[in-house]
Amino acid sequence: MKKTTYLLLAATILVVLLASACGGSAAPATQAAPPVEIVPTAALATAQPVPSVQTFAPACQTTSCSAPVVEEMDTEVQKTYCVEKVPYQNIMVAPGTAFESLDTSGDFKCKNSGTVVDGKTVITCTGKNLWAYQLKLINTACSVSALMTGASQCQEGLGYDAAQNCCAPLTGGDSGSVTIKVNLGSCE
Repeated sequence: MKKTTYLLLAATILVVLLASACGGSAAPATQAAPPVEIVPTAALATAQPVPSVQTFAPACQTTSCSAPVVEEMDTEVQKTYCVEKVPYQNIMVAPGTAFESLDTSGDFKCKNSGTVVDGKTVITCTGKNLWAYQLKLINTACSVSALMTGASQCQEGLGYDAAQNCCAPLTGGDSGSVTIKVNLGSCE
């Protein structure tokens, strides 16, 4: 009789473990897993398994998705300097700001100079003499590309931010970017 009780106990625990392992991830994110009814018997009164519930990472705190701010005087012709008759201009941005040249000709190029002045990153741009170019500045805190999609840590429609260990909406847009005009002067 003791062997039968142990075999029934082992079989019950195995069924409950398989049911909890297979049933937790199939439930929609907004519904809780259905309660598991446990009927105790005289032999199982001391060991009752706990049903598993799908848990998600917390929602990310709202971050400022405002566009980067650039002083207008940083992009004027007067701020151009020349190196071997090639015009350059430095643009000061907040750390972590990404940038993208909207010039399709390839004449306008910008790079992170690796320099920080007064807590701001210096982006150095160059191009043809006396031309104005469009430069898009992006607040990377608003970037959807930093989120992992399909992660089991988040509900549907949310992406996982591994850096902050939280879930954020997968909505894009240009709310965290601004396009500025960079006016290069002349080098003679």
